[in-house]
Amino acid sequence: MTSFQISVPATLSNLGPGYDVLGLALTLRNRFFFQTTDERGDFQSGGKKVAAKSHLTFRTFIEALQEFGGSYPGGLSLEQEERIPRSRGLGSSATARTAGLMAYLKLVNPELEIEKQVSFLAKAEGHPDNVTPALRGGLTLCGHENGELRHLVLPAPKLQVALCIPHKTVETNAARKILPAQYPQSEVVYSTSRIAFLIAGLLQKDHEVLDFAMKDLIHQPYRKTLIGPVDEAFDNAKRAGALSAFISGSGSTLAAFVPEDSDASAVAKSMAEAFGDLACDTKVVMTSEAGAQFE
Repeated sequence: MTSFQISVPATLSNLGPGYDVLGLALTLRNRFFFQTTDERGDFQSGGKKVAAKSHLTFRTFIEALQEFGGSYPGGLSLEQEERIPRSRGLGSSATARTAGLMAYLKLVNPELEIEKQVSFLAKAEGHPDNVTPALRGGLTLCGHENGELRHLVLPAPKLQVALCIPHKTVETNAARKILPAQYPQSEVVYSTSRIAFLIAGLLQKDHEVLDFAMKDLIHQPYRKTLIGPVDEAFDNAKRAGALSAFISGSGSTLAAFVPEDSDASAVAKSMAEAFGDLACDTKVVMTSEAGAQFE
């Protein structure tokens, strides 16, 4: 039997105007402890036998076998250390899928090209902006051309990230259905201009531009209605010293960039205050260059 451990980072996706395009890895990580077993088709999670198709990590492992080939004659046992809350816009499902692919790489096909890895995960997840930084780390950009996914990995900005995590969940499907089917040209230009400022501001460490750059008219104005007093929370964050504040993924988590020498815990607490007592958890993390890795 073989044992191995994989850790995968939480991610911020969309990053304000970067809807389905931008992602960023964080130091908060889920860990997956695998052990091979001798019985073919034997999949166990938390000491209990499970149907592989109903378990996101095992299903991804099997789908990778089907997509890329190879042979695996045994089974897998898995224990998880989950530090990333589910259904909160921090990429929990991306970590589960990435762990399944990494297990395939470890046991079957370690030479699989990185472009195929990213495309496979993005197709499975339905969008690339959380799985790409989960796998690669850093600040990632994604785009499609004739059905082919392209991605770039850029250095992660050295910033603290204050997180306000409401107890309520927001399902990705609901957050997508609430968006309009069409947008006026002026709103598209508004948001695309912010993406340009955002990437330049992060790479050039021009933090003064980040508040302007994080605004968009594509998804946040609609998704905030599923979350609660988002505008008040953002205002609180800025008064407490945040450079910018935004919805992480489809929500419900709110995130704020904070300089390294500032009190990010005060920013997180100020956002939570908008929701009332005991309605949110708060965390302070850092951006991360590290993607998924064997430990």
